[in-house]
Amino acid sequence: MYYERGAVIGCHHCPEPNRTETGFFGVFRLAVKNALRDVIARSSAGREKLAVLTTFSPAHFDGEWDSPDACARTEPYAPGEKEMSYMHKEMWRTGAEEATAAAVEARSRGSAVTVEALQVTRLADMRPDAHPGPYFHPFPFAGAGGEKKRERVPNDCVHSCLPGPIDTWNEILLQMVKRWRGASSSR
Repeated sequence: MYYERGAVIGCHHCPEPNRTETGFFGVFRLAVKNALRDVIARSSAGREKLAVLTTFSPAHFDGEWDSPDACARTEPYAPGEKEMSYMHKEMWRTGAEEATAAAVEARSRGSAVTVEALQVTRLADMRPDAHPGPYFHPFPFAGAGGEKKRERVPNDCVHSCLPGPIDTWNEILLQMVKRWRGASSSR
């Protein structure tokens, strides 16, 4: 069930009759839009602020989530090797569009907040090698108490490890902040 300001606005795979079926992307867009609107509304006049929305970071499951090779890549994809999936494109597009719309809204209101998008989707999509995979636990394939080697293990093909892509995102964020500070101090 999806709510906005306490009222049901729809649901996904609705268990009850007479409910509006709402797709995931529409609800995701609404959540991003409302969060950014709230940031703008809560920004008091005076001290300038920078609000940065990080775009969607894709997962990289190859096969079943508990297969030993679900996210076993050891190198980034080469340019053109992999097409971004429809879902990942939609998540990226939604975040980027809503950040742009919020930036326009903030300027039109004379808000003290600047809204920008940290575009990580395409960067993250190229890095299937950056996930912990089965190694968020030491010795994931070892059997417990002398049991035989495990053939199925849970994999983390969603989160990225440090060092890795997150360091790159932090560098980009630092440059965004420096650029914003330089622009805000010259106003």
